[in-house]
Amino acid sequence: MSDSKMKTFQNVLKQQKRFDLAIKFENAYFEHYEVEDSDYHMGAIIFYINPIYFFDLDQLHKKDRELLLSILNALNFPYERISHFKISINEKILIADISDTVYIFVDESGDMDFSIKGSNHYMFNFLVKNRPFQLHEYIANYRYELIERNLDPFITQHLDIEKFHACEDNKYIRQRMFEIISTFTSEAVQVYSYILEKPKVHPEKRQEHSIFYVDNLMFAITKLLDKINIDRNFIIITDRLPVLANKKAHIKALKQGIEEYLKISKKDLRYSIHHHCSASSSNLQIIDYIGWAIYRKYEHNESSYYEMIKQYLLEEEVMTKDRVEVHYHK
Repeated sequence: MSDSKMKTFQNVLKQQKRFDLAIKFENAYFEHYEVEDSDYHMGAIIFYINPIYFFDLDQLHKKDRELLLSILNALNFPYERISHFKISINEKILIADISDTVYIFVDESGDMDFSIKGSNHYMFNFLVKNRPFQLHEYIANYRYELIERNLDPFITQHLDIEKFHACEDNKYIRQRMFEIISTFTSEAVQVYSYILEKPKVHPEKRQEHSIFYVDNLMFAITKLLDKINIDRNFIIITDRLPVLANKKAHIKALKQGIEEYLKISKKDLRYSIHHHCSASSSNLQIIDYIGWAIYRKYEHNESSYYEMIKQYLLEEEVMTKDRVEVHYHK
């Protein structure tokens, strides 16, 4: 079957907001053949797909199979009807090694202005995943779709999308990104949110912003490791660190804190910490979006986007909720 038919097939799935199915047909191809012993001119399809998606597609629910069949029958095949399809493995694609490593992606929301002008909350949000990462290819393709629109002579407003960023993207891009993110399988993603109500943070704990940042990040990481009962090697990737005084010393303190946690927990695990530009990582962009939705819920009492991602939440923990003393008023 032609590449154009395959792309049309995927695009219809995307229009139906079935990104979860569309991504599984990336780099796939299919063949058609006539069904013998039929009173009508019937056809059938064989999809040759990436091995990692074989069982997902081979064991589709009845409604999903009916959806795919309806799209196939809307395409221009030389048959009266496509009666069924089969799923087969594209043997030209090698199965990527599935890593046992746990990946933890970190993003923070809110500011460090502890006055009436600052935000009410400061939070760290964590995205926990394993390879192979889902939806990366589709998120990349969506970004290039947006860039390619600049070639349309009838479009006057050009977009230069280096990365997706929830608070900067326009409402149409933001809605599409949340639609994509909300189609993760629930087993593939866990999110933990560590939340501080800033007026309840003691002045001594926030006197030096760099220490406040590192101390809370370290504590939040150890709480997350406890919650997921970490038993495998792990990699932590944060967005580029905020401007901190004496970064090397604070990074060293962060590592020492994790090593102390592993020692006390008697866990013989290896780990590494990296600080990357968010443009280099779809996962950092995903946790930025998820964190933005959680932040909107707490800071602005607006939960429409939160409703699209709440199924991934392991816990949203307001660390200051039981504190009575408020050190300044908004």
